[in-house]
Amino acid sequence: MTTRAIKNPDDLALLKVYLDQRKRPFTIDVTDGRDRSSEQNRLSHKWYKEIADQTGEAVDEVRARCKLELGVPIMREASDKFRATYDRLIRPLDYADKLALIRDTDMPVTRLMGVGDMSRYMDQVFERHASFGIELTIPEDKFAYSPRRKDAA
Repeated sequence: MTTRAIKNPDDLALLKVYLDQRKRPFTIDVTDGRDRSSEQNRLSHKWYKEIADQTGEAVDEVRARCKLELGVPIMREASDKFRATYDRLIRPLDYADKLALIRDTDMPVTRLMGVGDMSRYMDQVFERHASFGIELTIPEDKFAYSPRRKDAA
């Protein structure tokens, strides 16, 4: 299956070229809005690498730390089921074991988030690391996440 985000006239023109070359018949599904998982995930992973490059940490350590310290509280607030399971199985562990669990098992935290919760998470990742002088990329794409956009609103 092919998925394309159409954000501007150039994207639409490329889609038209692609569709003209497709063998027929085919079916198209159109969904309004944007896909959080692709835009926000790409940016969060870019940020994990930028943080790692500037702090000397491993990327998987940065990712696990952000998920544990910032993502878990958001998910505990957003989901009764997540909170109950986390509190019963993971909360009793010490910090190092929690971090290892998230890092080594790829425990789902951010992947469970919707657009709003993920935006909140990204705001917190940006704000925390900016407060330590770490520079993170802010996309120029007007449709992508931008922590500065909320300040201008």
